[in-house]
Amino acid sequence: MKKLFKKSLKTLLWLTGFILGILSLYILFNLNIFHSLKPLSADNRNKLVAAILKDSTDPFRYIADKFDTRSVVFLGELHKRKQDLEFFGNLIPYLYREKQITIIGWEFGAAEYQREADSVVTAAEFDRKKAIAIMRKSMYTWCYEEYLAIFKTIWQLNKTIPEGMEKIRFLQLNKPYNPRRLHSPDVEIRQEEGKTNFDNILPGIVEKEVIQANKKILIYCGLHHSLTRFRTPKFLFIKDNGRAGQQLYEKYPEKIFQCCLLSPFPPRWFVYNEMTRKENYSYVFPFDGVFNQLYDTLKRPFALNSIDPLFAELKDHNSFYAFDTWGGTKLRHFCDGIIMLESFDKTEPVSLIRDWVTSQEETEEVKKILPESVSKDIKSPAELMHYINPENNTRELQALHQIKKFWAE
Repeated sequence: MKKLFKKSLKTLLWLTGFILGILSLYILFNLNIFHSLKPLSADNRNKLVAAILKDSTDPFRYIADKFDTRSVVFLGELHKRKQDLEFFGNLIPYLYREKQITIIGWEFGAAEYQREADSVVTAAEFDRKKAIAIMRKSMYTWCYEEYLAIFKTIWQLNKTIPEGMEKIRFLQLNKPYNPRRLHSPDVEIRQEEGKTNFDNILPGIVEKEVIQANKKILIYCGLHHSLTRFRTPKFLFIKDNGRAGQQLYEKYPEKIFQCCLLSPFPPRWFVYNEMTRKENYSYVFPFDGVFNQLYDTLKRPFALNSIDPLFAELKDHNSFYAFDTWGGTKLRHFCDGIIMLESFDKTEPVSLIRDWVTSQEETEEVKKILPESVSKDIKSPAELMHYINPENNTRELQALHQIKKFWAE
């Protein structure tokens, strides 16, 4: 018995040491200790700037031209940046004028309210309250003016289109966010709610309303949903799969184009930070800050294809998207194109919708989808807004964009 105990203990210690050794190697693999950020050399910077000046890199023209060969163009954002929403809003009438694009879609509205969305953007007068209701019932926390403004932009554009001509359709591509079901103590309810998410809803709508109808669409959504070939890392070399862009790309690779609106990226160990709920960590410059350095030289927005030979091999080493890679993530593997709109330190957060919840009826409507442990303590619109706390989100965004530059302007 003593001999068996010693043998079992030895085996256990060996197994524990083996597991700890593997984990240590995994941590070392992801420490990125051999890469350091360096400014572009003057020659390299001049060469890249010349390439941008030579090509047609205006972001509006860039996106419009993609519709010459593609049916679906994704604009992927990392959320709540005023400049991104303003670009998206200005892009809509531009695409109608230049390419007659009549379908716009986004992540921030639920498909079950499509009829209401259609009525808002085609009404004789703009109904702000109804547009807010669609957004609030779709995603009760998303109370930002620049997102709401997209409804009015499309409404204004439709007012200029003569009767009898096709109006702009604003497709709502999500489902209502329901944290009561998503975090239910009932496993079956949680699983059922998780199955019918944005990534599983968008492809079917786009396939029916756009691809099968031989139409074209601009889709504005979160960056991760828009990714096509690239799989975001999770942990232990597991990659994300089944995103909306991935599903469409697998079926229609020649019809899909995915563009990234550049902003600060989450850091390499973002997964760990989220798991441990670590606070006060910093975001990083994407792709070693190359595009930020070029913007500081050009002083204007630009766009480019990720397969451009001068840029295709650029690598991102420091962000979450390089996690579980030894040599970094190449631009050509990450996305189809990038748009650089603004120096990050000049980025502004979106502004708040002050009339998001104005009545007890609206408060009770939201409370029905909140976990009961939360909803029981909310008695008024003011208390609901205090719980949502959108001001904190905008403060966080501003902090994440204040990254110290490692190059001289």
